[in-house]
Amino acid sequence: MRNYDINKKSYLWGLIKAETKTPSTGKKNNGIITQLISEFQDRSRSDIQKWRQAMQAAEDPENPRWNLLQDLYDNLMTDGHLMANIQIRKSAVMGNRFFIMDKDGKENDEVTQQIQTEWFYNIIEFLLDSIYRGYSVIELTDPILMRWKLIPHRNVCPQFERIYLEVMGTKFVTYSDPSFANNIIALTSLNKFGILNDIIPQLIWKRNAQQTWADFSERFGIPLVTAETLETDTKKLNLIETMLRKLGQAAQAVLPEGTKITIHDSSTKGDPHNIFSEQIKITNSEISKRIVGGTMISDDGSSYSQSEVHERTLNDKIAEADRRIIEFTVNNKLIPLLRNYGIKFNDNERFVFDRSERLSLTEHWKIVSGILQNYDVDDEWISRSFNVPIIGKKQQSVGAGITANFR
Repeated sequence: MRNYDINKKSYLWGLIKAETKTPSTGKKNNGIITQLISEFQDRSRSDIQKWRQAMQAAEDPENPRWNLLQDLYDNLMTDGHLMANIQIRKSAVMGNRFFIMDKDGKENDEVTQQIQTEWFYNIIEFLLDSIYRGYSVIELTDPILMRWKLIPHRNVCPQFERIYLEVMGTKFVTYSDPSFANNIIALTSLNKFGILNDIIPQLIWKRNAQQTWADFSERFGIPLVTAETLETDTKKLNLIETMLRKLGQAAQAVLPEGTKITIHDSSTKGDPHNIFSEQIKITNSEISKRIVGGTMISDDGSSYSQSEVHERTLNDKIAEADRRIIEFTVNNKLIPLLRNYGIKFNDNERFVFDRSERLSLTEHWKIVSGILQNYDVDDEWISRSFNVPIIGKKQQSVGAGITANFR
């Protein structure tokens, strides 16, 4: 099922050993996700008071619970602008080529191919979630197919390294227990609540502005129509009422003689577009600054040169910090775990992102050309870096050499 070039017998024995008992304790590992109980998730309207209560629950020194805050994150992450910026920042990391490098700086092609798979990219994305939500805990649920699943954030208590089977229950497992050493990887952000917590007020105010604007449009989008008449006949009054109701939709009506119609257009009074639109724009700019470090990557109204500056800030500073977090976690936690499942990492080999991809091919080739004048460079590396099928060195003719000497 996988393309791992390893000894089949030792690989299957490793799986049997990992699925039954862990080497360190001998305890049986039944898996955590299968024990979690599905529960109601709060999707009610968010407000500042609910946010403060959620932080207080997560900071409780004796019994911290994170379900309220994580439910709030889930609720507000339906914002399209927020998700676009998160996707841009994640792509700046996940779109970067990576490989396994030995102590001499050479790439181990065989092992690199083994991890350039869907499950490995899923692991990277799960780990990146810790930057936004404060922590991530993932579990290996299928060692044969290498399937990893994210433990729901709402069930996790990072302070005590617990996973509650019910978010408000008392039963839990400690994921740092050695019995889960071969199945669990956890990553906690230096930002206590994750960077999403920094923009929660902005997201709440933006949603309130959009909802209020929608209410305003529903009430005043179709102008109010009133009628003045001297009629006292009930049938004619009923007719006028019926016509007024239709007038709001059809813009035409048949009314008794002497009836005066007045249209009250309140849709532009107070400049509602400026009130609501400007609030939403300011909120979007705050979201962009916190996630990608600027407003000119995902927002309108920027010049090409300005957007390039913001893009370099993202790629060279913010995304680079994210890449280091992933490298440390993979090298210190994931690679030792994968060795137990048959992936043959050699000593002193480590996972790295290819930093040379941040240069254009032209800039990269200028640097390599300068190096080639004084040093020998591996042909395979040049072929791989520039996607050129090199079959050997070109032989210079004698005439070409003589001409060169005369010059």
